[in-house]
Amino acid sequence: MSVRRIGRAGRDLGAVVAGAGAFLGAFWGGYLTLIGIAADRAQGRVRARGLPRGPSTFFRVVVPAHDEERLLGATLGALAALDYPADRFEVHLIADNCDDRTAAIGREHAVHVHERHDLELVGKGAALAWLIDRLPPAEEPAAIVVIDADTRVHPALLAEFDAGFASSGVAAQQGYYTVKDAAEGGDVGFRAVALAVRHFVRPAGRTALGGSSSLYGNAMAFRESVARAHPWSNGLTEDLEMGMRLLLDGHTVGFAPGAVVEAVMPTSLDDSVSQNERWEAGRVEVARNFVPELVRAAWSGRHGRRWAYVDAAIDITLPPLTTVFAGTAVAGVASLGLARGRFRSVAVVAAVSGVGLQALHVVHACRLADVSPEVRRSLARTPVHMLWKSRILARVVRGRPSSWVRTSRSETQAAA
Repeated sequence: MSVRRIGRAGRDLGAVVAGAGAFLGAFWGGYLTLIGIAADRAQGRVRARGLPRGPSTFFRVVVPAHDEERLLGATLGALAALDYPADRFEVHLIADNCDDRTAAIGREHAVHVHERHDLELVGKGAALAWLIDRLPPAEEPAAIVVIDADTRVHPALLAEFDAGFASSGVAAQQGYYTVKDAAEGGDVGFRAVALAVRHFVRPAGRTALGGSSSLYGNAMAFRESVARAHPWSNGLTEDLEMGMRLLLDGHTVGFAPGAVVEAVMPTSLDDSVSQNERWEAGRVEVARNFVPELVRAAWSGRHGRRWAYVDAAIDITLPPLTTVFAGTAVAGVASLGLARGRFRSVAVVAAVSGVGLQALHVVHACRLADVSPEVRRSLARTPVHMLWKSRILARVVRGRPSSWVRTSRSETQAAA
């Protein structure tokens, strides 16, 4: 084969790959647009619903904590100030393999303190499974709420979860988990925008369309009977895995947009490398383990939830939006240079449509989640985050982390 033919074959292959990337970007852009429209309509229904006249759910709030003495006091103080009858909820602190004053701070705040020491089974999933197993069943139908130890809890948290359980038959709910001090801008502000997309619009739209929200590790509420029947795993992303197992067993996770928590986030990209590597590696692990089963469940129409399984498979395989946006743009440019004839025109139009729809999805998410103009200015750092996220994904592909690593936080944040 001549060099010229080899070059032509390489160009044709490149055109096919670029075109496929462009069409995939357009597909994801269309899916996100559908989700955004559904989320917009769902918000109106939530506002019209309001809260029930009186509390109907007894809550057990569980706070897993590993050496969190700097942040825990503020979290427990916020839980004590919840706008919910004090005799209708209790707080349980898991002092998990702690070497600091975590347990002592819990006792100072008069919550139930459970000290766990197990250096073999470490991590949040193991701690939650341990506590739920040792807690005696509540004397009435109850729900278990999981709150991270570094969290600012809005006063209406339990009232919102109560309203969700009272108005639906869901087995669990995910609250709106966002960023503390987002107005600082920079990388923290950019994370707030990202979570408006990922933690607000996506679950709002997916549940409105008959799907199930993902679980994000914080501000999660479970009917106690369901929590006991589904023990926590000890994977990298035990929350994502729990959501998949619930769905495959016929349970859906609802979304409670008014159940808001704000968590401390790293102030720099360098400090959040380990956290993001764990998230992305865990997402890949969950996709590998559950997508085949989701496809089989959708094909068979298991539990009458065909769309919910299709939606879950799309969501778990959808890469981070910064990566999708960059990949779609690159695919469009490559198609313009490599493809020929009508195929080039169609591929370029698909790429431009995909990029446009993805950008509009972000703008729409900022509006729905009421992201301030100051925080929106953090989107100027999008190119930086695209490159950073691409490096994270490359590192995950080379070798996924196998254990939990504490995320660094600044002293200023810890004292806040």
